[in-house]
Amino acid sequence: MLHHAKLDKCFWAEAAMTVIYVKNRLPSPKIEHKTPFEIVYKSKPSVKHMRVFGCRTYILTPKEKRLKWDPKARAGIFLGYEEVSKAYRLYDIEAGQVVISRDVNFDECR
Repeated sequence: MLHHAKLDKCFWAEAAMTVIYVKNRLPSPKIEHKTPFEIVYKSKPSVKHMRVFGCRTYILTPKEKRLKWDPKARAGIFLGYEEVSKAYRLYDIEAGQVVISRDVNFDECR
């Protein structure tokens, strides 16, 4: 995944967590073609929110946190999913750190 996304090895832990998240939502023949998520939560997992690892993102800045002429978004890289909320883990290129946000646009072609 890191090679395909052209990401540095420093993101290996984020890639590993994303692999686990995705794998827990894939059916397994060992458990009657159910997903591990389904076994634990007794319902099928939604995959509508899933994105391409390492794709370009645009992290939206709320109106109250920016001035009129400030950019509406910052460039980022999709790293994974936040387990305890419906948010995404993103690398903010400008800040040089991992951020968690729900307000994000994805460019999965890049």
